[in-house]
Amino acid sequence: MIDFRILNADILFDYREACKTTQGIMQPGPFNPRDEVAFWVKQIVANDSTIRCMTFRMKATAPRSVIMQIIRATKGHPQPEVESSRPDWTGKERSSDPYEEKLFIQDHTAESWIEMAKQRLCMRTEAKTRAFMVAAVNALKDSELPFLRAVGLCSMPYCKWYLACPEIKSCGKCKISMAKDILNRAEL
Repeated sequence: MIDFRILNADILFDYREACKTTQGIMQPGPFNPRDEVAFWVKQIVANDSTIRCMTFRMKATAPRSVIMQIIRATKGHPQPEVESSRPDWTGKERSSDPYEEKLFIQDHTAESWIEMAKQRLCMRTEAKTRAFMVAAVNALKDSELPFLRAVGLCSMPYCKWYLACPEIKSCGKCKISMAKDILNRAEL
C-alpha cells in the first residue's frame, strides 16, 4: 500500500500566492493553466524557492530495511514518522527481522522527493528499496492530481537528470562519469 495526498488546501492558489508575494503583489488573481501537469513539471524542474510551499504526504507499509533507506534520504528535509517497535507501546518484543512490515508516513516537497528519487532509483540502490520507489513513482504517475502526477514524471535517477553518473562507483548503466567530465572540461 502506497498512498499520496497533498497537504495544501488549494495548491494552485498557495503556489500563486507565494510567487506573487516575491513580486510584491498582495492578492494573486485567478489562475488556471491549460495543462496543469505540464505547468507543474516546468515549476518542479525550475526548482525556484516558491515550489517548497507545496507539501504532500506518502503513507505506506514497507519492510523496515526499505523504510530505513527511504527516511535516510534527507535532502530537502522530508519529515518521516515510522510505526514504533517499542515494547511498552506495542505490547510485543522488538523484532530482529529487517523485513518486518511497518507503517510509515513521510512529508515531502517536490524538491525533497525528487532528490530522494535521484538516489533511491539508482541501480546501485538495494533491489527492495528500488522496487518500493518504482511502485511509489508509478502511484504518483497514476494520480488524478496534476501536481502529484508531475512529481512522478520528474522522478528519475541522477543519471537521467544529469546525463552523467555522479556516483563514485557507477552501476555501469551510464557511461559518463560526472566527476571525470568536470575534470576533463577543467583542463581546456
